[in-house]
Amino acid sequence: LPMNKKVLNCLFLILSISAIRAQNHQILPMSADDAWYDQILYSGVEWQPAMLSAAGDEFFLTPEPLHGTVSIDGITFRDVRMKYDIFNDDLIVLWKNGSPIITDSKKVDEFVIVYNGLPKRFVNLRETYPGIRGFAEILYQGASPLIAKHIKVVSRNAAAANYTEFREETSYYLVLNGSCFQVKNRSSFLDLLGEYELPVKKYIRQKNLYLSPASPEGFVL
Repeated sequence: LPMNKKVLNCLFLILSISAIRAQNHQILPMSADDAWYDQILYSGVEWQPAMLSAAGDEFFLTPEPLHGTVSIDGITFRDVRMKYDIFNDDLIVLWKNGSPIITDSKKVDEFVIVYNGLPKRFVNLRETYPGIRGFAEILYQGASPLIAKHIKVVSRNAAAANYTEFREETSYYLVLNGSCFQVKNRSSFLDLLGEYELPVKKYIRQKNLYLSPASPEGFVL
């Protein structure tokens, strides 16, 4: 009987440890010793520049690595060094030796990058809304979220035929009743409001709000 009790105590201890590990696997710091988690985060090909002849770069905000969090298949990795390539819509994570690795966009749920002390959250829209795909920045999260899609295109200088450069473009969208609508200016924003257009116009005048893509926070009422 004492021997059976010891065996039961050992089994209980093993089960308790397994349960604790299962509860804590969702949020984890980067661990150089955990090859399994490394394989999830770094299971991609090495990133290479697409347009060596073009001036500028493919990246959002800065070509320098930024720190933040990445969620892949429901697992969140913290303190990750990364870059966001908005020319190809790829999230790049930096391996321990600094090599840039392209993550599998299909598996990335969302990521947060910190720039000048401010967090910027991006979610993978996948095929949720027609006309907008991939990663989008959440500017406002509420009943009617405001999102931004950042891209870079390569433009050619008319004055110098052999000169090309990366140029950033941003489009803004408002999510209403499960549908996503592009907001190009004040008029297109008000058109989306339907029966609420007149009271919202009154509110805008009272609060002296300026609505334009250059000031997207004004679209959040």
